Amino acid sequence: MSETEVWYLIGTLAVGGTERTLVDLVNGLDRSRFDPTVWTIADPGPLASDLDDDVTLRSLDATGKHDVRAPVRFVRALRSERPDVLQSFLFFDNMLARLAGAFAPGVTVVTGVREVPENPRPLRSAVRRLTLALSDRIVSNSAAGARFVTDRGASDGDVDVIRNGRDLSVYGSATASEDLRAELGVPADAPLVGTVGRLVERKGHHDLLDAWPTVRESHPDAHLVVVGDGPERDALERRARRLACEESVHLPGTRDDVPELLDAFDLFAFPSHYEGLPGALLEAMAAGLPIVTTPVDGNAEPVLDGRSGRHVPVRSPEALAGEIADLLSNPEDAAELGAGARRRAESEFALDAMVSQFEDLYDDLG
Repeated sequence: MSETEVWYLIGTLAVGGTERTLVDLVNGLDRSRFDPTVWTIADPGPLASDLDDDVTLRSLDATGKHDVRAPVRFVRALRSERPDVLQSFLFFDNMLARLAGAFAPGVTVVTGVREVPENPRPLRSAVRRLTLALSDRIVSNSAAGARFVTDRGASDGDVDVIRNGRDLSVYGSATASEDLRAELGVPADAPLVGTVGRLVERKGHHDLLDAWPTVRESHPDAHLVVVGDGPERDALERRARRLACEESVHLPGTRDDVPELLDAFDLFAFPSHYEGLPGALLEAMAAGLPIVTTPVDGNAEPVLDGRSGRHVPVRSPEALAGEIADLLSNPEDAAELGAGARRRAESEFALDAMVSQFEDLYDDLG
């Protein structure tokens, strides 16, 4: 049996949930059956170094969104080399994959749904509707995402749900070093609330900061760590100063020791406005952390209210503060939720299960 050649297309391998999922998927594929190549539209990005040595990495080296030479180069390569499968994940990558596939008959195009936007942009919605038919198959990481595309014209039979997976052993066995808290500026015995994600508006970091002074009223020694980077960083720092809580709020930027950081946290807060199926949430579950999150589609699927976490309404700092403060005051309840989160991660979101489902998909496409 010959290997199935699979090309993956993504903007760049930046530090993010989709990018992490792609790297883990490619590294986990059975090399006796699949030959993966990862294409980036722009420069490869930091997670490129996490790809296994036997994974082919190619870049279109686009200089910006208006660099029309990059998609032309990709279409030429696709037409010339004709892999068995071309797979993409995010909006712009999906558009390029669908259009390129139209010029390369015989290449099976698999595009993705990674989030369910709260207020879809009209232009994007129109482009999505016009190009959906150019996908041979669509993979969503959540049931909500599958409904999103079928509501917009995709056929039920062309849409698969394959949930994100993580290497649970990495997060369940990590141990924070004694000096990690000191490095972050957090006292060794302080209650520590943390979150991980790109610093973008939809992640709800501003809601979390607005909640923080109320948390500190009942837990004056508590500290908050917001891991990640993005366009909202400066605004978040200004907000912390305006709320006079900057001494207990820490923004260490992007980190490569997330498993150890999760081990240092006492509680994980994730008040996003909309999601697909966030890897950061799965990682917190795998680490056995009690979680306070919003019941948007991508969060409600993994975190069951009262069993593997607690839900609070979107954009509700008061409710968010109340649940965080309550769990900090009740460590037994927090431990029970953390154990429930770990069990759910083990049963539903293991990495090998995700890889196996993608392999089955590729076999089915053949």
